[in-house]
Amino acid sequence: MRRGIRAAVPCWRWCVALLLVSPAWWGAWPVHAETPAAGCHAEQLVKAETDADLRLVAHDQAVVGASGRMTVQVPTTWPYANDLLLSEDSDAYLHAMRCLLREQQSTQYVRADEWRMHSPQVTEESSRVKVQYDALFWFDHGGHFNVGPWAIDVRKGRWQLALAPPTALQRALWDKIQIDLGGLNAFKVSPRPSEDSNGTLVWDGLGQPRGPSQMVTVQMVPPWERAWAATSTNSEPWLVVNAAGEATWWVGTSAVVVIAALRARRQPADGQRATELEFSSGNALLRWGLVNAVMGLVILLLYKTILDTTRATIGTPRWLGYEQRWPILIGLLVGWALTASARPRRPVLLAASLVAVVGGLAVALPSLFGLPPQFVPAKSPPASAVAMLLVTAAAMLWLWLTGLILWVRLFASDGGLLRSPSHPLRLSRIGPAVTVATLLLLGWALWADERRWQRISWLSDRTAPVYHSRHLVYLSQGLTSFAYQIPTWCYSHTWVLTGFAILALLRARDFGLPVPYASPNKLDCLLLAVFFAIVVAYRQGSYAGSQVLASLWLVLDIAALTALLAVGQRWAVLAQHLEGYDAAPPLSEAITEAGRNDLIARARCYRELIATLRDLGQGRGEGPVTRPAVEKELNQLHRWRPVTGAGNTPRPWLPSKVTVVDVALSWGPYTKWWDNARRAALLAAAFGLPGSVVIVWLSYASQQQWMRTRQLFFGAPDMVWTFVSWELTFAGAGLVLGALWRLLPGRRGPSRALALVVAYTLLIILGILGSLVTDQDVDHAGFSIVIMLLVLTLTSLAMDADTFRTERRFWPSRFGLLLSIYQMRGFSAQVAWVLMQLVAVLTILKFFVGTDSRVMKP
Repeated sequence: MRRGIRAAVPCWRWCVALLLVSPAWWGAWPVHAETPAAGCHAEQLVKAETDADLRLVAHDQAVVGASGRMTVQVPTTWPYANDLLLSEDSDAYLHAMRCLLREQQSTQYVRADEWRMHSPQVTEESSRVKVQYDALFWFDHGGHFNVGPWAIDVRKGRWQLALAPPTALQRALWDKIQIDLGGLNAFKVSPRPSEDSNGTLVWDGLGQPRGPSQMVTVQMVPPWERAWAATSTNSEPWLVVNAAGEATWWVGTSAVVVIAALRARRQPADGQRATELEFSSGNALLRWGLVNAVMGLVILLLYKTILDTTRATIGTPRWLGYEQRWPILIGLLVGWALTASARPRRPVLLAASLVAVVGGLAVALPSLFGLPPQFVPAKSPPASAVAMLLVTAAAMLWLWLTGLILWVRLFASDGGLLRSPSHPLRLSRIGPAVTVATLLLLGWALWADERRWQRISWLSDRTAPVYHSRHLVYLSQGLTSFAYQIPTWCYSHTWVLTGFAILALLRARDFGLPVPYASPNKLDCLLLAVFFAIVVAYRQGSYAGSQVLASLWLVLDIAALTALLAVGQRWAVLAQHLEGYDAAPPLSEAITEAGRNDLIARARCYRELIATLRDLGQGRGEGPVTRPAVEKELNQLHRWRPVTGAGNTPRPWLPSKVTVVDVALSWGPYTKWWDNARRAALLAAAFGLPGSVVIVWLSYASQQQWMRTRQLFFGAPDMVWTFVSWELTFAGAGLVLGALWRLLPGRRGPSRALALVVAYTLLIILGILGSLVTDQDVDHAGFSIVIMLLVLTLTSLAMDADTFRTERRFWPSRFGLLLSIYQMRGFSAQVAWVLMQLVAVLTILKFFVGTDSRVMKP
């Protein structure tokens, strides 16, 4: 052990050195050349012809989206007409485009709310050059902003759209203006439109503007759910309520986990004394529940509540005015505490302390590195300030990733999951892996921030003296914002650690039993219900921009699986009692580990006799076998063999509607329920691979979504995490299916899978109803139901085949084995059931890949 610690010390030292020294290259940024900008010759654009079209999409959306198109036809006599045909990166092209699309009061234009799918399309005609400019925006925040020629003003209960022509086009001819309100109601329109048809307003022949004022103005009263979604981010009281609702889910999850861990300490698996493995795993789950609750209160609620409540009541006091400095400092402290609470080795703790001190130095003493007291640069910062901002972001990310991975290692070690000395969670491997991951995530964030800057400032004059300084200020603010978002982003993925901790405790409880239970006991079922709610259940989104109801879904998810188990207590095969005498036990208590092989042999004999009986009925019997003889053997198989050592206990019968094959299939392929769970989890993860890929493709394949993903700090990491999270969801669903295999209703595997999917679906249906009430899209909820049903059905078929795996060598394929298990008629029904699911998947997929299925969804 000491040798391993000594070997890990140099590794962690080099990782910390690489992490803290790598930002040095920031100090060598060159300054761009500076040349003055030219005018636009607006007097020669009097004969330019201009059209504007704006289309709003309000229904089936979480927030209202809009797409605008402005078409400008400039005469070739305009001095800069030919410059529009040059390369998009040339200064002449940008200057010409800036004249047509922006005002001339400044040479620097930054529009964060304006999105573009592509560059303006320029075509040359006989005597004109045609420019078509398409832009997108969303009503997802309040305030005033400009997109293309439109000025948008979003306030509580009132939205305004106004056509404000660019300076150079204020004397041009505006032929046609069209606004499609998308179902929203307008209460004031100026001037009167030429046409008003089905919510589409059209103005023809407006001619030249009469002045620099707005040509067309439309005021609307949005529905309440759209108004809330648009203005909630600017309302301090609503932000507090929203944060409280979101934090309640996480704190509620931690509370349930803590209660389950305490009950596990009081109720050992064998009912007498907890094993060392069970005790350590339960303590790890208990401590994680407490740590997770504290992190939720600090990261999601505490600071936001204090800041937003103070703003809403007495304004912003001086000590709270640093909106990002204090959260970053808190994030560093919580990240270090997360790492320290995972009981790391001394070298790891020293490395984490060093990273936290260096990363927090700039936050605690910003003036030492040329940063303002607010920590967010408002003017061009020195290279040392940019480098320290980069170090702070890297330190924040490294601390949180290290803490999360160390907690995973703690769960695995305390739960007895680390058996091999060369396991991938060795300390000497964690350090380099976290450092590489930190640099990759930081590199993506810088690249995405640079792309975002290029988008919002693409028409700025790059040769102007202030362009480079504004660029540096923006990137510095981006680094600050990235560091600010890291704790929330990392904390949003801690549900995986909670699920892993529950699995470690379940495995420890099963491993500590000298004689394993046939099925999970009540405490195990509670842990599985919490696991189902955290890992498997579909996470409902926000409604009208709010997550106030988030904690309700946790309770309903646990209740759904609990209700399913209550149904299974009455209708599950192994819950049925033997017949023949009054004190006959249920089937679950009549099967022993030693008697499983005999059960499988009797089930095989039963299938062969049924096949012989069918042949006799069709006149294909061979030899002296008669129907009465076969029926007699079947009756003998229907009698249950008493447990060894039962004395003169009468030999009971199986229930009348239960066969020995039903009993064998209900028992599952393995003796221990934990082995059934592990096998089902692996099968579900394998069968879910195509579904995970399809869901990722549906989520990110649209051009609009990919456009936004490339400019988000966690765009690519979130895309990868979507795939990983769905794989974990499928594996978790398979684990729950396998663990509760003997408790679920149904005689065949697919019927058990259907019962679990019903519990999975009920809450999704409630979520869909909430989405319909608030008139927002249901995302991929329907597709996830069908995919989950298909994955669990295939998993259950494979589990039934594994139950008779000793016969695998007698059959050319698993298909033939399943055909023998289910018999011809039953297997045909299962095949038809799977084909129906495949048809449903393809039908829903065809809908999602339609041209209008993902338009304007932010």
